[in-house]
Amino acid sequence: MRYKVLGIVMAVVMCACALAATAAEQSGGTNRYHQHLSAAVPAEPCACDGSELCTHLPILRIETGGQYIPGEMIPTTGTTGTTTNLEGDLHFTTAADGSEDILVTIETVEGEGVWNHASDEADHTSLARFRIRGNSSRQFPKKNYRIKLVVDEAGLENEELPLLGMSPDNDWALHGPFLDKTLLRNYMWMNLSAEIMGYAPNVRFCEVLLDGEYQGVYLLMETIKEDEYRVDLSDYEPGASETSYLLAMNGTQADGNQEDGVYLENYTRYTYQMEFDAASQTVFYVQYPQAEYLTEEVIDYIQRDISRVERGLYSADMVTGRYDYAAEIDVDSFVDYYILQEFLAVNDAFSRSTYLYRDVRGKLHVGPVWDYNNVLNNFFHAFSRTGFLLENRSWYGRLMTSEDFVERVISRYRQLRRTILSDEYLDGYIDDVVDYLGDAIDRNDEVWGWSYDPNLLERGQRREPDADETLEEANPSSYEDAIGKMKGYLFSRAEWLDEHIEDLRQYCHRSKNAPQWLE
Repeated sequence: MRYKVLGIVMAVVMCACALAATAAEQSGGTNRYHQHLSAAVPAEPCACDGSELCTHLPILRIETGGQYIPGEMIPTTGTTGTTTNLEGDLHFTTAADGSEDILVTIETVEGEGVWNHASDEADHTSLARFRIRGNSSRQFPKKNYRIKLVVDEAGLENEELPLLGMSPDNDWALHGPFLDKTLLRNYMWMNLSAEIMGYAPNVRFCEVLLDGEYQGVYLLMETIKEDEYRVDLSDYEPGASETSYLLAMNGTQADGNQEDGVYLENYTRYTYQMEFDAASQTVFYVQYPQAEYLTEEVIDYIQRDISRVERGLYSADMVTGRYDYAAEIDVDSFVDYYILQEFLAVNDAFSRSTYLYRDVRGKLHVGPVWDYNNVLNNFFHAFSRTGFLLENRSWYGRLMTSEDFVERVISRYRQLRRTILSDEYLDGYIDDVVDYLGDAIDRNDEVWGWSYDPNLLERGQRREPDADETLEEANPSSYEDAIGKMKGYLFSRAEWLDEHIEDLRQYCHRSKNAPQWLE
């Protein structure tokens, strides 16, 4: 009997271990905090009278004192009664004194497992510099904001706080989903990207009050910067012959997703090898080292380092296998980034809202990822569920000539489709997030539900129809319809990739690259 009981115990232990291993494999084995899985929801209804905002989500209160919030996009020749700030070829409104941002007060109510109320005592309070941020999203009625916490009104010293349970910092983005009627694209795919690639900006759902007025469901996001808790690079040392660096890929017509910065005159810029559209050339902006350290010597070092990689990628040696690109770049990061961008059909992949970094101690990485608001056919025009997006785009067009790189993409894709990118896992993840948001969806719709009627929206605030569909068919008519459209495209796209991922081998076949083999 003793051995029978022992056998049963061992079987139970082995089963538990197997389940734990499966869960770890699906989550990528990281310690990523997924709010909808970890934040407790009150078991009982709140006993309050319902006269103020009552929610299981954190609350973010912003007080402007009635100031105009700058940062709205305006036509180059337009007039709005305010001054304008020129960034590239775009104009944005400024504050009354000409500043790019205003001083506000930020407060958070962060209780977990309890009902939070609009009048509750704040967990964190800070002054902050505040403005509208984004690119195309600046045209949306529901704005996105940049928050920079400061110690006092002078704003010369930053205040670092662990907002909504994230690591302490002063720099935050407040994302207000508008075109994304599901509310969850950035939340879901930042979390899953972190499980796959390592670090991606942490995110938390919250409900926002602006000068006491309810603004709906928002997502507080970490911005991408060099920091111990974000992109952890070795510190810049003045006068050193080498330096770690962080770059942002964007257009020369500023997209508004990064602070003004120096961009590189690197190989693909002066050879026009990385064009994305006719309006704006793709360039690398230097995000780190900071502007005050960007001497001519530092900029020259970064330009030469990037250009050396690019010359190798664009050489005949890349095709013939004589260029050892794996000695320069972290291939795993480029493989994972490629799979995520193709899987989600990211229009801006490796051209806009794209980051790269290299620590002096290691190789060049692509990432962290940024801006998933328009993925899964949520762009201003429709994306086909079929076809590859990156096979000929800039660096990836060259990486695809490598048989080893292509085989690593195919193998990694198959692995992820059995785990974290499986239909079952993704379907359950979406449903669980929707369940977690609960009544917050309805409250958001009370403010923004009118936007389900695309006829009430301007171009640039809605999806435009294809030739074979109406405006109403191209845009979701309800929250449930938005979730259904997203799921439909997601699983259809995945099905096509499952059937065609091996087709990537055509791009590394010797017959396709024969001219360079003969050089």
